[in-house]
Amino acid sequence: MVSSYYPIILLGSSLAQTALGWTYHLLRTTMNWTQARQHCKTNYTDMVVIQSQEENDYLVSLLPNRKGSPYYWIGITRNHKNETWTWLGNNSTWIGNESWAENEPNNNHSTEFCVEIYVKTGNNRGRWNDEKCSNKKYPVCYKAQCNAASCGRGTCRETIQNITCHCQPGFKGDRCQTAVKCPHLPLTDNGDFSCSRGNQTFNSTCQLKCHLGFLLTGLPAITCRANGVWSGPRPTCTSYKHALLAVAGCGALSALCCICFCWMKRRKRKKLTQVRQPEEATDPSSEVHG
Repeated sequence: MVSSYYPIILLGSSLAQTALGWTYHLLRTTMNWTQARQHCKTNYTDMVVIQSQEENDYLVSLLPNRKGSPYYWIGITRNHKNETWTWLGNNSTWIGNESWAENEPNNNHSTEFCVEIYVKTGNNRGRWNDEKCSNKKYPVCYKAQCNAASCGRGTCRETIQNITCHCQPGFKGDRCQTAVKCPHLPLTDNGDFSCSRGNQTFNSTCQLKCHLGFLLTGLPAITCRANGVWSGPRPTCTSYKHALLAVAGCGALSALCCICFCWMKRRKRKKLTQVRQPEEATDPSSEVHG
């Protein structure tokens, strides 16, 4: 007896346990779209999802060629004629410039909300046609290789013969396994840095504790951000003597500025007084008439 299950290929390896990308599986029995999807979810991950034209062409190269209907169900659908076509599982709306066959989708029967892919000779090979979901086609399923452990701090995306990790902010590496590092905080003779998690990587907070006789200047703590930059200027430790001299210097400078300002203001007032006196002496209204 020949099995009706037909595994097309295992991407990345000949063994499912070591495959790096998802695997395609074809059932040699026709089903309506709802039955086909249920079959795929029960035995694999879901009905096949296509993320790019490259994947579309690759899938077509694997599927057996047919001379006419029925063709193959793929996992893109919608619920109403005015809705956007959406892929199962990841809500992707990818549709290439040459995805649809000529004059498709035409919604010919007002309820063509499911999609088949043509695998035949001619110009429409590998292109799509909207169909009534109640019609029977061959299900094409996929089995995912991504799992919770595939990308430590990221989202796993399956591609042809590989998986790609899209890292969360603050992490990098082919599997998002490495935290971003901030520039090393140099050692200082006047204090010691204490960092959470014992390192200077993303989300670590470092605090400078000054030795006896030294004063902390700047922020008390800084945090390593996702872009590998510290959250603020590095704190420093200054001796009390230098700090007092700095304060005294600032005070002296402020006093000098105040003296200069007051002197200039007084000089300006005096000059205005000198200008007014001659004007008052020559003003006819100030003379007394007999």
